[in-house]
Amino acid sequence: MSSVFRLIQNEQMKIYTRLRTWIMLAFVVLAVISMGAMMKYVLESGMNHVLHFMSISASLAPLVTIFSVIVAGDSVASEFTWGTVKLLLIRPASRGKILLAKYISVLLFIVELLLIMLIISYFTGLVLFGVSGSVSPDGTMPAILQGYGIKAVEIVMTATLAFMISTVFRSSSLAIGLSIFLMFVSGTLVTILVQLRYDWVKYLLFANTDLTPYLHGGKPVVPGMTLGFSLAVLAGYWIVFYAVSWLLFTKRDVAGS
Repeated sequence: MSSVFRLIQNEQMKIYTRLRTWIMLAFVVLAVISMGAMMKYVLESGMNHVLHFMSISASLAPLVTIFSVIVAGDSVASEFTWGTVKLLLIRPASRGKILLAKYISVLLFIVELLLIMLIISYFTGLVLFGVSGSVSPDGTMPAILQGYGIKAVEIVMTATLAFMISTVFRSSSLAIGLSIFLMFVSGTLVTILVQLRYDWVKYLLFANTDLTPYLHGGKPVVPGMTLGFSLAVLAGYWIVFYAVSWLLFTKRDVAGS
């Protein structure tokens, strides 16, 4: 495990030595602060509690999804693009451990982005809205953390998809572009298929990534779907995505790369 830990450290250094990473982090911070300032001074929302703002600012999670997809989609493909894959594979660690370290680094990046958004939204809300007002049941800290957890599931699945595409096609642009495209059109596509009464739509990835209806009394995409069903479908997709990534990364001949 020590070798995996060192590989993860190396991957984290690769992520955080790139200027774009710090730009993405700064963008998340500025987005949260700008949202708070707009609600306070432009929209005059009348909000008077930090927890209420934290609950609403979680709607910025798509930014985390996009930035996570960028890192995940570039994780493996960039090694082939820049010709560093051969140097990477001459390490004593196995290919499986190298791939695992890359994937764990992507997950850590997701956690770091969500934590930054959570912390910045707290301090922004504290400064702008204070703690004098009351909050609804949906605005309590446990409810906020649950909301972040639900969004984390969707972010992880989308990033894992980008990670797989990056590994299979060795193209950062394809992995990032296709994953972001699916993220934006999947909701509309699923809705259309549901309207056409295709029962098999419930087995699609993006029909199961939003777990909100199960935890907040809403209606699932297809009647009869349950939390257990969606979790099972997501687990199945996750296994397939990582298995495909592992098989191709560990078996691919890189002599000509």
